[in-house]
Amino acid sequence: MQTKVIRRPAYVWFPVAAGIAFYVCAVLIVGPLDEEPAAAFAVAGVTVFMWALGWDSAIRSTDDHVSIANFLVTSTVAWTDVEEVTVHDGLTIKLRDGRPIGSVAFGSSLLGAFTGYSTHQRAFRLLREAHLKALQAQGSTSEGQALLKWSFEWKRLLCALAVAYGPLAAIFVLVK
Repeated sequence: MQTKVIRRPAYVWFPVAAGIAFYVCAVLIVGPLDEEPAAAFAVAGVTVFMWALGWDSAIRSTDDHVSIANFLVTSTVAWTDVEEVTVHDGLTIKLRDGRPIGSVAFGSSLLGAFTGYSTHQRAFRLLREAHLKALQAQGSTSEGQALLKWSFEWKRLLCALAVAYGPLAAIFVLVK
């Protein structure tokens, strides 16, 4: 089962570039500038936030289900529980019980409303095709309340924290 990952390029690279810039500042604060280490660790926290906002926000689709990651919280639902995928007010997955699921990366915006969400169209086409393919393979939608699973991605957060704070701690120890 192959997973397709959909990210919005500008939404990924701008926060990641900003996160790298903040991290360089944190390294300079704790290293050569020999300033307050607490400030360096606070600035590194901004780096982790930018990573969670940009790179970690993604839509993952398989033959059976779709998952939307927003700020380390992932919503997963089976394709049979999805009624439709729309792009009218941002990219939205509407469940058969009426609940919407949205993505921070593919959310609504004033500019998108004027341009017809042109940056969302590729994701919309991929998700709509995956939805139709899943319905053809698995049959029609099931009955009752849609089963929506929520999970907190603590392992990814721990890895991001280790990558951000590990080198800073090592630099702080070596400089002192």
